[in-house]
Amino acid sequence: MNTRRNVLPIVLLVIFLVPGLALAEGSSGPVNLSLFAPIQILDESKSVDAFRFSLIYGVNHDLTGVDISLVGINKGDLLGIQWAGVGIVDGDVTGAQLNFVSIAGGNMQGLQAGILTSAGLGSTGMQWGLINTASDFSGFQLGLFNIVDNMRSGLQIGLINVIKNKDKLKIFPFVNWKF
Repeated sequence: MNTRRNVLPIVLLVIFLVPGLALAEGSSGPVNLSLFAPIQILDESKSVDAFRFSLIYGVNHDLTGVDISLVGINKGDLLGIQWAGVGIVDGDVTGAQLNFVSIAGGNMQGLQAGILTSAGLGSTGMQWGLINTASDFSGFQLGLFNIVDNMRSGLQIGLINVIKNKDKLKIFPFVNWKF
């Protein structure tokens, strides 16, 4: 049996059907493929419901699903997994950001990993990176430098650990906590 002959119809279906689905009327589409914004299937103001692939730079409102990008930016929220060189979400993240640079402007519920991670107010979960920062956090930080403005409860393990809202030992080497 020739597997090339069996795969060809599927490849052609994806090539011709997916862009048409993404261009369907509405405020979102299942797929966005991007060279760089605005050279992408979906307009930047639209949301992605399943998968975004950005070769260089992609921008959308919300993303539910999987984002694979060199630079992936969401002006709204991310619900799913982002795997990028640089991942920036202006809103909330529920899921995982597995990037070299992971930034959540709103609250992050889940996992952030990268060289630099940053989470906004109301965040809960784990940050794992060289430099981890959070405005308001509850959870676990593992990195060289861990900095939290307001730690609700949690543990930091790293070379330098800073919990700014602690009464004593705000800066502590190797391990810091607040419960």
